[in-house]
Amino acid sequence: MSYWIIQALTACILFALQFLPFRQYKFALYPEWVVFTLFIINSVLLVALTHFIIRGAIKYQQQAGIFGKKLFVTVIICIVISCFVDSALVISLQSVMFPDIDSATKSLRIGNEYKAYFEDMGAYSARWQFTYVLSMLFSTTLLYCAWSSAYFLLTSIRNRVQIKEKVKSGQLALLMSQLNPHFLFNSMNSIRGMIFEDKELAKELVDKLTELFRYNLSSNQKITASLEDELRICEFYLDIEQTRLEERLLIEIFIAPETLKLQVPTMGLLTLLENAIKHGIAPRIEQSLLSIKANVTYGNWQISVTNPVYHGKYKAPGTGTGLSNLEQRLFLMYGDNAHIKVDRTESSFTATLTLPLKEK
Repeated sequence: MSYWIIQALTACILFALQFLPFRQYKFALYPEWVVFTLFIINSVLLVALTHFIIRGAIKYQQQAGIFGKKLFVTVIICIVISCFVDSALVISLQSVMFPDIDSATKSLRIGNEYKAYFEDMGAYSARWQFTYVLSMLFSTTLLYCAWSSAYFLLTSIRNRVQIKEKVKSGQLALLMSQLNPHFLFNSMNSIRGMIFEDKELAKELVDKLTELFRYNLSSNQKITASLEDELRICEFYLDIEQTRLEERLLIEIFIAPETLKLQVPTMGLLTLLENAIKHGIAPRIEQSLLSIKANVTYGNWQISVTNPVYHGKYKAPGTGTGLSNLEQRLFLMYGDNAHIKVDRTESSFTATLTLPLKEK
């Protein structure tokens, strides 16, 4: 899109430049529709030649992996070719479209003073005509060089943006690839403790874990998912933990209906739930309330997970990648427009995920 904006601006600038004072005599000599038509043809020629010759050659060279001096020489050759083609076509069109005007008519239309001035300057001599052609070539060359410089600037900026996006996508893919091992590690720890206590229950937990992974694989590793889909994933995990912790885990959910279609980083809510259960609820012997809330605030929306604080010395096993992984993903995806805020009191721990308000 930005390329065609440059093309349109260049064509408009060239069209405007043709109205400079020293070219006004053409409107006195020739019909206005002829002069306007030639001005438009000049602008169209610039767009066509830069697009098909200069841009085409540059893209071909870049795709072939040719840069540096070879690319520079190619651009210079294409500029020279474009200038000669442009000048030749314009001069040919002028000779065809401009009607022949005798000396008397010229004197009448532009005035004797201007005619005498042109004659004194040698405007009707062969040398003048040759100088006119050279000046046209020079001005056209400058114009095409300016266009080529603008195009190189545009493509360099665009390439840098694309490289940054590819790097960001690669980093996101790497972080996404860490989610499955992280979740598998923590979920297997939950199931391991049940194998010798209740084999049927362990089998049920494995079945639920299988369903969760089947859903996760079917999502094609999307970077974001709707909160509704994320909650559906989290239900499998909560079922596993509810079976393991039994009456020790109490769950309350307050979800504003308008947040269900909003986008959340894939498995972002699951990360907050894992952190709350592994480090706040599982080590406790008392009943513990896990609270999940989602609501819209001014300009953004929030998901919060609250759990009681564990004051003992036990440290839950895990990879330690959950929250740090989510923080890095938030920065790559939203920059400073999203963050995780942690509030800790003597009795509770709340992790709040703030995201920009954007519907799918």
